[in-house]
Amino acid sequence: MTAGVIWALVAAFGFGLIQVSNRKANQLVDAYRTAFGLLLCVEMLLLIRAALAGELSMLFSAPLAAVGLFVVATFFHFIGGWTLIGLSQQRIGVARTGALVSASPLVGTLLAAWVLAEPLTFPILGGVVLAVAGVALISLSGGAGRAASWSQPWLALIVAVIWGASPMLIRLGLDRFDHPVLGLTIGLGPSLVVYGLILTGAGAWRRSPMPARAVRWLAFGGMAGAVAVSAQWISWDLTTIAIAITVQQMATLVIVALVPFMFKEPFERMNSRFLVGTAAMLAGSIIVVLVGR
Repeated sequence: MTAGVIWALVAAFGFGLIQVSNRKANQLVDAYRTAFGLLLCVEMLLLIRAALAGELSMLFSAPLAAVGLFVVATFFHFIGGWTLIGLSQQRIGVARTGALVSASPLVGTLLAAWVLAEPLTFPILGGVVLAVAGVALISLSGGAGRAASWSQPWLALIVAVIWGASPMLIRLGLDRFDHPVLGLTIGLGPSLVVYGLILTGAGAWRRSPMPARAVRWLAFGGMAGAVAVSAQWISWDLTTIAIAITVQQMATLVIVALVPFMFKEPFERMNSRFLVGTAAMLAGSIIVVLVGR
């Protein structure tokens, strides 16, 4: 197992925790402030890490081209993606949102072949499609998913496109400044400033204050997010987009494992759809890893 795959697995576990904590906070606060709060916690922890590692000065040494790519990528991937996924979870539920967002590896793999000239063979494409289908089956395996409405699928589909496309920008940025965690720190700061100004203009801060419980969930999500997103960027630097983005879909297993204990909705974990989906996701991920390395 390569270092890139290991970091992708670390990211998957962290993203599972993030999505669950995001939904818990989302039940108490609107999706916009939830996304801002989570990402603010992530950026604060990344800055503390840079200070402890003596790397703060390096944040100002990145080429302008790399900074621009990092900022655009983080704004769309995190500000746009995390906000839209919160809105989608509110409208169609966690499970169905996860099923639709699972299309992101297919988008990312196809774009990586076109933009970055990464290898795209029929076994790799078949493995990605198999993993995507498995993730979708897992997400829809519970009773809570069947109770939700499919009336507004577009938000989650937009997230799938964003999350499939943004790794291209990140990889292009890392070609110019090969420090994944610092690149993330650089990109996230300006993105948060812009998002904060947007929320200020929209009057978001004049709404009811965040309950203490929501703040605790945001802090937990921020800690998980700092680890997960750093691992995600490192994995994109060390292996192909197809491998990294497919392996990161393992986050769905973490979500499915935690949902029954953290939400009141009924959820049937161990039905036939869940087992078939798990087998398909694991098989697809293994194919992509073995063929694509």
